[in-house]
Amino acid sequence: MENKKNTSKEQETDMGEILTKAERFFESNQKIIYYSLIAILAIVIIWFLGKRYYFEPKNEEAAAKLVWCEQNLARDSFALALNGDGINSGYAEIYSSYKITKAKNEAAIGAAVCSFHLGKYDEAINYAKKANRKSLNFAPAMEGLIGDCYVEKGNIKEAISYFDKAAAYKNEALSPRFLKKAGDLYLFELKDSKKALEYYQNIKDKYFQSQEAAEIDKYIELASK
Repeated sequence: MENKKNTSKEQETDMGEILTKAERFFESNQKIIYYSLIAILAIVIIWFLGKRYYFEPKNEEAAAKLVWCEQNLARDSFALALNGDGINSGYAEIYSSYKITKAKNEAAIGAAVCSFHLGKYDEAINYAKKANRKSLNFAPAMEGLIGDCYVEKGNIKEAISYFDKAAAYKNEALSPRFLKKAGDLYLFELKDSKKALEYYQNIKDKYFQSQEAAEIDKYIELASK
C-alpha cells in the first residue's frame, strides 16, 4: 500500500516537473513562438491572396488562349496551333508562360500532338513526358504517342515498351489499339510471330468488343503460320 502511495506521489511530482519545464520553455521562448505564429498566419494570407488575385486569373487567361489553339488543332493547322500566329499564343508559348496554371498540362498535350504531326518527334516526346501521365484520361494517349514517335525514329523496342505502358492502363478504347500496334511491330518488324500472337490473343480474350477485335482473327492466323 505504501509503495502505491509512493508511486502516485512520484507520478504527481514528475507531472509537476513537466508542467514547470513547459511553462519555463514558453516564458523563455515567447517571442519565438509569437513570431512563428505570425509567420504561419502571413504565409496562409499570402497563399490565399495569391490564389485569389494571381493564380485564378492566370488560369482563366491561359484557358482563354487555349481555345484558339484547340480550334486550329481541330482544323489540322498544327503549326499554327503549336507556334501561334504572332498575335495569338500557341501551345508552346502557353506551356512556357503558364507553368503554374492548370492549363499547363493541356498545353503540353496539345504541343506533343502538334509536334508529332509536324515530324518533330524529339520535341513531341519531350512535351508528352512533361504532360501529367497519371491522369487516366490522358496517360494512355500520351504513352502511346511517345511509342508512335519511337516508331518514326526507328527505335522499335522502345516503341513497344511505351505501347505496353499505354495498354497497361486497361482503357477499353485505347488499350486494344496499342496492343495491336505492339503486336504488329513484333510480327512485321522484329519477325517474332510467337510474341505477336500473345498480343493478338490478348485482344481477342480481353477486348473482344473493340474495333481491333473485329479483325483480329486474321492476324492470329497470320502469326500462327
